[in-house]
Formats: sequence, C-alpha cells, structure tokens
Amino acid sequence: MKTLFTIDLKNYKDDWQLSRRDSARAIIRMGEDKLALVYATKLGYYKFPGGGINENEDVVAALIREVQEEVGLIVIPSSVKEYGVVHRFQKSARTPETIFVQDNFYYECQVEDKIINQNLDDYEDKAGFELRIVSIKEAMETNLKFHDTNNFNIFMIARDTRILALMLGVPAEPSRCAAEYIFEEAVAKNPGPWRDHSIAVARAAEKIALVVNKNCGTEKLNPELAYIYGLLHDIGRQEGYTYIAHVYDGYHFLMSLGYEKAAQICLTHSFNLQTTDDYIGKIDITPEKMEEIKKLLASATYDDYDRMIQLLDATCSADGTQNLEQRMNDVKARYGYYPEPKWNKNFELKAYFEQLAGQDFYDIIKL
Repeated sequence: MKTLFTIDLKNYKDDWQLSRRDSARAIIRMGEDKLALVYATKLGYYKFPGGGINENEDVVAALIREVQEEVGLIVIPSSVKEYGVVHRFQKSARTPETIFVQDNFYYECQVEDKIINQNLDDYEDKAGFELRIVSIKEAMETNLKFHDTNNFNIFMIARDTRILALMLGVPAEPSRCAAEYIFEEAVAKNPGPWRDHSIAVARAAEKIALVVNKNCGTEKLNPELAYIYGLLHDIGRQEGYTYIAHVYDGYHFLMSLGYEKAAQICLTHSFNLQTTDDYIGKIDITPEKMEEIKKLLASATYDDYDRMIQLLDATCSADGTQNLEQRMNDVKARYGYYPEPKWNKNFELKAYFEQLAGQDFYDIIKL
C-alpha cells in the first residue's frame, strides 16, 4: 500500500521500547463531496470510522468490524480498495519511555443501504460516537477548531484532518491545540527563553490579525493561523542552542509533518529581504544545507503572514519587551552590527501593518 505521509513527533528517545498497534480506517463517500464519518458528539471532532487491528486479525476483516461497531454501517467486502497508509511515531501516552508506533491503513469502500446498532466500547461511548454524513470541508474546518487536552487524541485527529485536506487538495495546517502540543514538547527537549519569545510573537500576531480584519472589514488574516505561525516559527530550537541551524531544522521538522506554510515561516522569519547575505549570527550548518536554504528562499513567495512574523520576531523579546528599535539595538550590541537594509525593512513592515490596521503598532500588540 502506498505511503500517504508520516507523522513523527520526534518527542522520544531512540533507545526506548516500542509499543505497536496498527489500525484500519474507512473512507466511505456519500456523493461527490460528502463522507460518512464518526462524529464525537461530546467532544466535537470528526474521524474516519475504524480502529485497532487485533492480534492475528486480517486487516480488511478489522475494517469491516470497526465500521460496524462505530457507526452501524455494513461494508461491502468486494468494494474495498486500498487508499494509502499513514505511519505514526510518538511518545506513548500510556507507558513511560515507550514509543507508540502505528500504521494506519485507509481503504475506500461502499456500504449496504441499511444501518444496524453500534457496539461502542467505553471510550467511544463516553465520546458520544455517532454516524454523520458531512462535507469534507465542514469536517476539516470543525477539526481545526477542536481543542483537546488528551495528547494522544490530538494527533489522531490531526492525522485524519490531514487526510481530509489531502482529499480536498488544500494545504494541511495544524490546529491550535496540535501546534501548542508540538511547541511544548519541543520546549521540553530544549528549555530556554525562546519559549517566552515564541508565545509573545504568537499572541501579538493574533492581535494584529484581529485588528487588521476589523479595520479592513474582511478577513485578510486568519487569527488562528497567525497565532500558530508565530508559536512555531522558532520550533527548530528544540534541537539545541543554535543559530541559522534552527531555521533549517524547524523548516524540515514541520515539512515532515506536512505543514508547509508553517515550515516556510520557520525559514522566512529570519530573512525579511529574502536573502541570507544579511544574516546576523553564526553559520552553523554545512555548505550544502546553506545552499538549500538559499534555494528555498529564492523560490518562496512571501505573504502577510511571513511579513508579520518577521516584524514580530524583530520586536518581541523573551522578557516581555516589545520595542523594535530597542530589540534591534540589543542584537547590534551582541553581534557588533545590524545591516542597515534589514533595519530599514523592519520599519517598512511596521508602517505597512499600521496602515492595514489603522492603528499604532505598539498599541495593537499591547492590547
């Protein structure tokens, strides 16, 4: 079966023991743009019908059993065809120092024109599983708004949300709770002031998006995405105290999860002029990786999210200071220089967002 994508949170150590349980999931189309999905009525998310494969159980047999148990639909065996597999790796939510490994096998299938009784386990019953016929877009949008504190559930839902995005042919985005989980796991690997800096950038980005939208009378910026991009822009710092390496590492980490725009902002936030020539700091990556960054920058198309995070990265300090000139002077004092074109570009960005928002930049981010 072809691989659709891999979710690897890298929040574990390689020498931990493995815990594995694969799953089978059903894609049941109900017309051109609708699916038969499980809706968790007490939690508020959609998932594809399906679940864990028992020991020595045939994969298709597990699919048929799980669909019947969760939504009361009867799969027609002859209609089952492969769609793809998603590989998943993350720290176990149940057993310390254990890596949870799962292959999730997705199959397209048709069902009989009748519904029988569900057979829910305690977890499914508490979540309020029921059958819903829903558009792919509505299901994806619902999942992106969903918030959970159960870390295992977060990426079960993120996995199915990414499948929905794949079916729609749109870029995948993390939900807010998925972004916050990724972020806190990264901070746990490498604690430091970058946590407070990232949170400050995220909150300021959300505020700017809200004010811009109000002033323009339309949604020019999605406040949720603004917050998420701000929170994750420095995620590469999970690998340690680095310089330009954090740009490279953050980009590739988020690309591996399928979050292309968030990955791009890991790359672009340090380069407001779209060049590495004015980078401030050590070059702590190989020439080959540096050349890759240059090529990625050259091919990137900057939008207002890129520009906003560039401005806020240059404005928000970990200690709570929110002053562009002061922060740039701090950088100049540490490194002995701050390129004038880069300095001027930041003030140009400040004026740009003040015009969009119709307010003073500092008044917005300190609201």
